[in-house]
Amino acid sequence: MRFLIYAACLCIMAGPATAQDFSANIKNSIEDYIRPVAEGFAGTADELAPVIDTVCRDATAETRAAFASQYAEAVAAFARISFLRYGPLLEEDRLNRLAFMPDPRGIAQRQIRKILAQKDVTATDAVALKDKSVAVQGLAALQLIAFDKDGRVVLGEPGKLREFICGYAKAIAVNVAQVAGEVAAAWEDPDGYSSDLLMPGTRNDHVRTSKDAIEVIFNALVTGLIIAKDQDVLPALGKGPDSAKANRVPFSRSGNGLAYLGAELKGIEEALRAADFEPLLSEDYAWIPDSIYFEFGNAQTLLAGIAPPIRQSLEDGDNYQRLKVLTLTVNSLRDTMAGELAGALSLSGGFNALDGD
Repeated sequence: MRFLIYAACLCIMAGPATAQDFSANIKNSIEDYIRPVAEGFAGTADELAPVIDTVCRDATAETRAAFASQYAEAVAAFARISFLRYGPLLEEDRLNRLAFMPDPRGIAQRQIRKILAQKDVTATDAVALKDKSVAVQGLAALQLIAFDKDGRVVLGEPGKLREFICGYAKAIAVNVAQVAGEVAAAWEDPDGYSSDLLMPGTRNDHVRTSKDAIEVIFNALVTGLIIAKDQDVLPALGKGPDSAKANRVPFSRSGNGLAYLGAELKGIEEALRAADFEPLLSEDYAWIPDSIYFEFGNAQTLLAGIAPPIRQSLEDGDNYQRLKVLTLTVNSLRDTMAGELAGALSLSGGFNALDGD
């Protein structure tokens, strides 16, 4: 609450007296970041099913490595769109269908065990799978059936359930590709959600001005930082090194936890750069973007200092401290963006129900 009051005061004191036109920033955000990364994720997701076919046909060291590599690319590409929590990604529950997380109570694992125990054939059909629980149909579910807890690819290994699991994995991959394609197509559609932001006031009662539209985009970046800290990192730290739970880092089972965090933060940084707010800042506030990008660099340096996989490296005290410092760095980023930058631009500051302050 104290920070909210602080941010509100900054908005009053620092904001320019006249209303800004954010049309160029909205256009930059959509054309230079959102559409390219959505298309990139869709393309990467399309390549999952073929590598699953290959590893299931002949599970060799090479085909396992190829699957693991393609899965890692899909996870990193997903991380770069995961914070775009508005419009196409939220419509039809697409975000949860792509990856159900966080899942601290292990809902997905319980439901998947039931599917495997019953050999539920509807799980091997992509059309039928999309009507099942979101917990069993996305990248997180694929991770649970394709990797063991040590990060080794087990997809395609001999066993009574080999063909069933391969069919289920293929259905997940097809489903993920379908959803990713829908997100990309929705952003490309000139009459779709992008028009709500590019032409505010024409269709959406909640987006009436360019300020409303840019706040949708800006607030998602701040929310992304909140999620990165509060949902992706803090649970893994526990109450101390002895109670750390590295398995709480998203996609850590497959060895992609650190890569996911890095891609998530890099995506937020690139989205902010694409918006190009610098021309709107007065000389008094010109320092803010460089300060933010410096902190993003610090965050990447901290992550680079932790050797993957995080489930093993977090046992080291120095790595635990690096991850702990990362939470402080991300918190600083959030404060600067939601406070100083939002205030200088007369934006709302990016607060929503996810923020606990």
